[in-house]
Amino acid sequence: MQRFVVSRQAFATLPRVSRRTLASVTSECVSKYSCSRSSVPRAAHLNTSFPTTLGSYRRSFPVLNNASFIRFNPSSDPSFASSSEFRDWVASLQSHFDVLPADPNAPVSAARFRQYSRAFVLPFEDKPRVYWAPGHVRDGSDITYYNQGVFNPEHDSERRGMPSIPPHMRVSPLLEKLILTDVSLCDWSIDELRHPIIVGVHFIKTAPSEKYPVSTTTPNALHQDGHKFSFVHLVRRRNAAGGVNVIAGRGGQYAGLQPEDVPEPDVLARFYLESPLDTWAAYDEKCSHYAGPVMQEKSGAEPSERSVIICDIEPMVAAVCPI
Repeated sequence: MQRFVVSRQAFATLPRVSRRTLASVTSECVSKYSCSRSSVPRAAHLNTSFPTTLGSYRRSFPVLNNASFIRFNPSSDPSFASSSEFRDWVASLQSHFDVLPADPNAPVSAARFRQYSRAFVLPFEDKPRVYWAPGHVRDGSDITYYNQGVFNPEHDSERRGMPSIPPHMRVSPLLEKLILTDVSLCDWSIDELRHPIIVGVHFIKTAPSEKYPVSTTTPNALHQDGHKFSFVHLVRRRNAAGGVNVIAGRGGQYAGLQPEDVPEPDVLARFYLESPLDTWAAYDEKCSHYAGPVMQEKSGAEPSERSVIICDIEPMVAAVCPI
């Protein structure tokens, strides 16, 4: 497959964003709010054994305990789903993404389409399941609000309303299994496993066309998400050039920069998601990451897209005075 290399000059036409890192935000919170905080024994952070049945969802996949990022595909383990189940589910996802609504918070020229809903997992349940939070009704439509705080300078602390993922997609057994698998692969302390876990589920499609030839993600720079963990699962890539994933080390040191501004030794990986459910995941405090703009590989009427499911995951504990 032909690759599209974006030059420094091409990037100059795209907006730059200011640098914000998880470390800097945490420092500001600690200095702004007083908090009597006892130290947690180191053993409480060593998740060497998974004390809940969530551990069975790990299967043979890599875990985030000692990694900045991981890559895998759930279909590589036959216990995730049979080949026919997997094929049918991917087909239903792709059909749904064909009619995904436009992102109401992006300009039309961004050629971005999106739905979002929030879910919860109770890791201490004997049989874990996914619970979906209700959305809001606005102008007769079901929406879910999303606020990334200062971690997306293009929408700084903006409460964005997005079309909710419809119920007929949320009830998929394999979507539930995918979410539980993501949660199981995270690095949890023994205290966090005694609290609910929040999972934000994003359906996102970047779909360039002859009229809008460059489709971008947001923010269009290396960044941290502000969630403890983030998983990205490919739904479909077709007639697409660009869309490279870049992972940079040293925590959030390079947040706000473009990939070519990062010293090569600090670039942990560059890769493309190619096949359905190809996955990568980030331990947010350990790295920053970037998804490049998507263009048409072959210009014309043939549809172009890079579609993904993103799951952002974090424990439901106080941010400033944690357990």
